Amino acid sequence: MPLVDEPEFTLDLKLMDTLAEDFSVNSGLILDKQGNSWMLWRCDELEGWWQVFEEKMDSPMGRKLANSACDEEENLLESEDFNVKGLFKRKKKLSVIKKRWATHGWGNPVVTPASFTTPTLNPIVAGFLQAQLEKIDNQRYKMRWEQKKFSACILSLESYSGFIPPAKKIGKRYSRSDPYKIEIETGWKIDGVSHHLLPSGLFLRLQESCSGLTANVDSDERECWPKVSEGFLSMAIASKKIFIAGEELFLAADVNDWIDNCKNILGSRGLGAPDSIQSLDDYGGVELRFSHIPIPSIAIGMLAGMWVRCEGKPVKVGVKFLEEATMVTLTSRYN
Repeated sequence: MPLVDEPEFTLDLKLMDTLAEDFSVNSGLILDKQGNSWMLWRCDELEGWWQVFEEKMDSPMGRKLANSACDEEENLLESEDFNVKGLFKRKKKLSVIKKRWATHGWGNPVVTPASFTTPTLNPIVAGFLQAQLEKIDNQRYKMRWEQKKFSACILSLESYSGFIPPAKKIGKRYSRSDPYKIEIETGWKIDGVSHHLLPSGLFLRLQESCSGLTANVDSDERECWPKVSEGFLSMAIASKKIFIAGEELFLAADVNDWIDNCKNILGSRGLGAPDSIQSLDDYGGVELRFSHIPIPSIAIGMLAGMWVRCEGKPVKVGVKFLEEATMVTLTSRYN
């Protein structure tokens, strides 16, 4: 039988060094220099997640996603070094922006005309670029984006003289620890698949922006989840469905297997890792304790998907947000 050579991928050693310098890991979190948490996404996984989320919200959500991205990037840029000196200040600032895009895997930005190519969702990077241009130009803009072709968009920017308060910090800051060491191939790929980093605050802002909307979730499905906001519920359901439909294996014969799998699956994404897990019953029920869980809706949704993949039956999810920890329970829907 003829042997087939596997495709070879070249590691981007320079990018890997930059990530190890700019980011650290601690308790399953991916943290920048200021202690803000980030999430590692497969680009196709995020696209699938977004489709389910938008379907559950039963409303076009692209503008809310772009606004959430713009606000989060504006807040993050407050800690970036834009105080360049000497000649060609604007050019130097643009260089900082291009490096930022390359470091996080967002694609390629163009300033004139304002446009970009990206492997991820257009509204996200449109919001990022808007915030960056507002920072560089010291000017507020009204922004619209128009897709020209697959993965390529152009922005329409209109100066805005009205007052818009600065974006507030959302989410916690965490203590940094070990350097973020991860193998990234040329083109920001892992095992040949496009990935990128996104700030956790983006998803917390998106969740908040759903206030006043009612998710398209029937009463039977709602019974499987705790009493949470509509945005939280839709994000959790999307995360559950995407994990179940994915390729990752999840087999857990006991509590130790659960701990190892959570570290690998949640921790590799920057969603946190449980401090402890205990068995609740003879039907696969478990309780997980998290000291740190930066995006509870996504993490808990993935945990629900992991339980279904493991046990092969519907899950009922419970959660308690305590001062010192978050407790998550996963039990059989019908036992």
